[in-house]
Amino acid sequence: MPGMLHHDLQTLRLFAALCELRNLSRAAARLNLALSAASRRIKLFEEEAGTPLVRRLAHGVEPTPAGITALRYAEQVLRLADQFEAASRDYRLGMLGRVRVSASSSALVHKLAADLAAFSRNEPGISIELEERPSQETLDALAKNMADLGVVVRGPIALPQYVSLPYAEDRLAVAVPSGHFLAQAERVWFRDLLDDDFVALEGGTAIDRLLAEQARLLGRPFRRKVQVRTFETVCQMVAQGLGTGILPEAALRPFANTLGLKLLHLEDSWAIRHLDLCWRAGGEPDIPTQKLIEALRNGKDF
Repeated sequence: MPGMLHHDLQTLRLFAALCELRNLSRAAARLNLALSAASRRIKLFEEEAGTPLVRRLAHGVEPTPAGITALRYAEQVLRLADQFEAASRDYRLGMLGRVRVSASSSALVHKLAADLAAFSRNEPGISIELEERPSQETLDALAKNMADLGVVVRGPIALPQYVSLPYAEDRLAVAVPSGHFLAQAERVWFRDLLDDDFVALEGGTAIDRLLAEQARLLGRPFRRKVQVRTFETVCQMVAQGLGTGILPEAALRPFANTLGLKLLHLEDSWAIRHLDLCWRAGGEPDIPTQKLIEALRNGKDF
């Protein structure tokens, strides 16, 4: 498809909007284009591709198999263009670079937030673009070049498509209301909790997957009474007596006194989790990312 190289970013943005909205009028309106101009752009795009990229329906359009492939490449081109624009803006403002970091909530509450703040003070010319994502979504973001550096909970299987270095350890702890039958205990094993209902994080998180797997290994169900998105909401639900919560100790402590929760030490060896720095294999990170990796490693907690 040699002619596709001649298409400008506006056409690619229009095509991506058309695939998302499934309606040419709405896609044209999003980009402030006249409908006739938008229609001509899509027609030329298809002519140079040599195959239909969208299928016309009674109430809109949908991408063809070739259109889905074109969309994937268009998104990569647009992402690179956006990154170039952001980097150029940084350089015009005197910045020395930008690092896109994707990290789990566990990493942020444990030490990453403080480490990034220290790095920004020491390297004011490097801007940090931070996204909070579960570990699997962080790996996906790295694979799609939507992030330069990830901080994830280490999984049981090494992933050769990523380079990983140890960053820190965190420990899971148990939160129960003050009236709970275990509230006077200091330490507890996970098996002692499995008759309880749990206030759990949503299913895509590393913590939820870990607890469900450990319950399965014990031959017991992991009884989720409530599933929520944030550490704070878990603690609030536990305080209301809706179940037991298991979260990183660093996330639980700020809420314990405020909400009247009792924290219990979780004795199981798997309650100590390893956090890793990771990036895509196959090439050296750029200099700003290397500087951040070095700074995070120098503040090591492993």
